[in-house]
Amino acid sequence: MIRELVGGIYFGDKIEGPLTGMKYAKDDCTYTAEQVRRVAVTAFEEARKRRSALTNIHKANVLATSRFWNEIVEQAAKDFSDVPYKSMLVDNAAYQLVKAPAQFNGVVLIENMQGDILTDQAGGIIGSLGLMPSACIGPEKSYVEAAHGSAPDIAGMNIANPYSMIGSVALMFDRCLNLPDEAQDIWDGLFNIFAQGFITKELASGINEHKKTVSTSEFGDMVAASILK
Repeated sequence: MIRELVGGIYFGDKIEGPLTGMKYAKDDCTYTAEQVRRVAVTAFEEARKRRSALTNIHKANVLATSRFWNEIVEQAAKDFSDVPYKSMLVDNAAYQLVKAPAQFNGVVLIENMQGDILTDQAGGIIGSLGLMPSACIGPEKSYVEAAHGSAPDIAGMNIANPYSMIGSVALMFDRCLNLPDEAQDIWDGLFNIFAQGFITKELASGINEHKKTVSTSEFGDMVAASILK
């Protein structure tokens, strides 16, 4: 999922106050053509690299900003005629993610607030936000992070799963350092340990008979050893 991160309603003016004797609040949602085109081109380039389709998520049946978003995305699509492209209303996308998630096995382009919601839903579908890496890519600076929170309730216990952090490092090598081969080595090492059935205690807590539970550090060491083979 490629989510636009610097525009939309989160960055618009926020107003609260009285209006003809009534209290009210307003959040402005604004997008510029440059913002939309930048993220659209990024999404199409990723889809081309993966040789996959691109699904553009929107709410153009109601929102003017979504109609504008679609206009710019469709202009960008003309430069990527080799990339299969379709649009989908965000409410239908939420339904389809639950009903048939495999149809999104490509690239999904989505604006900021809608993406904030649907990416969490996608985490639930795969089992946990703790399995999701993320990368915030900018024209000059970027950063990567695990999609989950800091889990202070299990801090220092060496039981947290490091899956999304390891995946985020792979994204860093690929997207930020332009080292795709090294990134693939990290992915291969991670999935090799998954394939052997090892998990950390945090995710194994509901599996009483699981015999391949390891600590955070043990899991990381196993991935590192797999990469070095």
